[in-house]
Amino acid sequence: MGGAAAEEASVFGLAPVAPDRTAAYGEHPDQVVDFYLPPDGSGPAPLVLLFHGGAWRAPYDRRHVSPFAAFLAGRGLAVASVEYRRGRDDSSPYGPAAPEVPGGGPGGPRPGPDGTGEAPRAGRWPETFDDIAAAVDGVPRLVRDLGLPGADTGRVVLTGHSAGGHAVLWAAARHRLPSGTPWYLPSPSPLCGAVALAPIADFATARALDVCSGAVGQLLGERGGKSDSAGGNISGSRVSGVNSDRRVNSHSDDGANGHSCNTSHSGGNRSSDRGANSGSHGRARTDELTARLALADPAALLPTAVPTTVVQGRADTDVPPAVADAFVTAASRVGQRVRLVTTEGGHFPLIDPTTPVAHTVAEEIARLAGAHPGA
Repeated sequence: MGGAAAEEASVFGLAPVAPDRTAAYGEHPDQVVDFYLPPDGSGPAPLVLLFHGGAWRAPYDRRHVSPFAAFLAGRGLAVASVEYRRGRDDSSPYGPAAPEVPGGGPGGPRPGPDGTGEAPRAGRWPETFDDIAAAVDGVPRLVRDLGLPGADTGRVVLTGHSAGGHAVLWAAARHRLPSGTPWYLPSPSPLCGAVALAPIADFATARALDVCSGAVGQLLGERGGKSDSAGGNISGSRVSGVNSDRRVNSHSDDGANGHSCNTSHSGGNRSSDRGANSGSHGRARTDELTARLALADPAALLPTAVPTTVVQGRADTDVPPAVADAFVTAASRVGQRVRLVTTEGGHFPLIDPTTPVAHTVAEEIARLAGAHPGA
């Protein structure tokens, strides 16, 4: 076994690491966060909100990033590893505690309840987005309320892998949403920055490449994950003729460095009104899907004014480099410089603490936080 399969096996072969503390940021069982704190005596550390990946599908939860969270804590960062609602409801045949099953990747075929190779459904509209917003707004306050030592809520960095990379880019852009939407903030969140790891960052490109077996379409509420199967097409005209073999050259582009970390973190109020274009767990019409796409696609919500870094593996076949490339290009078109760091290997070394790539990721997080990473 080698290549992508070996990289995946390495991540999922690591033993989960127990957190220092777990707390709830909401009432749903999935609205929880695990805290990994830096060693005693290391002083107040930047607070890193970590969102796991897994194509928004239930079998993948925060356990598989627990070794990475502990690794970041060991390098002097206070980490909050966020769980959030993914692609199921309480009546799902996968159940409320669907097991994490390595093999096939987060977007690959996985046995369904009928023995087929169909993957579990991706995402829940609007609950997945509710939870991302609630965590970003609430976890820093939760840290203060709990009196957790060693976490500086005045220096907050978001980071996430794959679908979690989408989460942090979207969370950084909530002030770009229409003011009547439930997740809108009147100004950018007070963040030091966002570090997105192999993110599903540009929905048009991800859909064109069928990233994670239709996960984007399923997240938005399409019947089969692709709008053309539901009688419409919401991919838009921004990206066409995407070449799945396209690769980004190895380089590191500095983004804007003039943004300073705010000393307070306060969330905005979100309306409980879901509007006419949302239906819990339902399948959406094409017009509804078009509206959802505009609210959910990070590439459609640029510029954000939040310092942003994208770290992408050159050989990633789960979320190909073309997706990150499209996001960076879209940002450049509207005047936002996104720092793009390309690395050796594929999708999983970014969150594998046994790899040199994980050290690169930690350094990028520390750079935005204004911290000095540990050894």
